[in-house]
Amino acid sequence: MSQSTSEPAGASSSECRGEPPITPLSHYLWVLAALLALLTLSAVSALIKLGTWNTVINLGIAVMKALLVMSVFMHETEARKLTRLTSALGFVWLAMLIGLALFDFLTRSEIPTPWK
Repeated sequence: MSQSTSEPAGASSSECRGEPPITPLSHYLWVLAALLALLTLSAVSALIKLGTWNTVINLGIAVMKALLVMSVFMHETEARKLTRLTSALGFVWLAMLIGLALFDFLTRSEIPTPWK
């Protein structure tokens, strides 16, 4: 019995062998440009006096950079569902830690020192 080596319609030979598809260089250059733009944006926003909004804006920019790196360089868009779920749960865990730390900080009352 001979086995057929024909490829499925629309699939390249590298996909049939289980190799990851090759990402074009222009894709990586666009990601580099986006990361540099976000870096510039975060540096400029740190110099502008926005009060507490500086932290909010810079955390938002940091999340966008992290998502960009995860989706492109860690190949999360082509990953299995379990890998995507693990990455999403990592973000949920980070949000919980930041939220609990912020809740602790905001609900503390100032305790006077005994020598005052």
